Amino acid sequence: MKALFLSLLCLLGTLGASAHAENEDSAYDRIIAKNEIVCGVFPWEPYKVYNPITKEWSGFGIEIYRRAFATLDLKITFKELVLGNQVQDLNSGLVDAICDDGPWTMSAGKFVEYSNPVYYSIVYPYVRADDQRFKTRADMNAKDIRFTGIDGDLSSDLSQRLFPNATLTSMPAITSVAQLFVNVETGKADVTLCDPAAFSVYEKTNPGKLKPLFSGNPMGKYKAVVSVKKGDFKMWNLVNQAIDNAQTFGIADEVLDGFDPDHKLLMRVRSRAEF
Repeated sequence: MKALFLSLLCLLGTLGASAHAENEDSAYDRIIAKNEIVCGVFPWEPYKVYNPITKEWSGFGIEIYRRAFATLDLKITFKELVLGNQVQDLNSGLVDAICDDGPWTMSAGKFVEYSNPVYYSIVYPYVRADDQRFKTRADMNAKDIRFTGIDGDLSSDLSQRLFPNATLTSMPAITSVAQLFVNVETGKADVTLCDPAAFSVYEKTNPGKLKPLFSGNPMGKYKAVVSVKKGDFKMWNLVNQAIDNAQTFGIADEVLDGFDPDHKLLMRVRSRAEF
């Protein structure tokens, strides 16, 4: 009986310590104390664009989160991060959350908590406009096919997972997304996996150079989310409330339709309440 009593005391002590640690470590408490959330972002035109002169962030991705957290009367400050450093940046408290994150490297999901999706980013293979070699996906999974990607991004992660026999050359995480398309155009690579929103920016100044393959049948549909520290469910609930407000009251759709009125570049999240 005495042993059982001591075991219960130890269990209660452990639970109490865990709860105390969660309260101490929660970004939620920092946010409530200052009424401001610091959200990390990765530069990726046209989603998130930083102007070094004005020191301001712009892009539809920035606008969505600014308006979403405004529904909770929270000021938001954006802080530039490097792809692949999400876990360290959240655990160290450098940022409270990461806006417009996602499973760009699928295995990252073991180490962070992802919010509900704000929208979906779709992915296609892009090749030179005159390249006629690829009739099926299997045609890209060969040793003589060269992929180009960026460290910490789906352009590298998904290439390795879907096309393990192909050759991948990956660039540092700070590389501009435009370089993926440049590498294919100039013949340094044959294929890159990327999103049509980013491609639309490149195509404006480089029309007719590249083309997407298998239009209408994307390689992946990635959730655009807010990530928070693993196990920090106070923070997870907070960001989900902001996202739910943006979805329920039409804020997300309004911002996305302003950028993509024809619904060709991004996928929307269906409302949970529809007539």
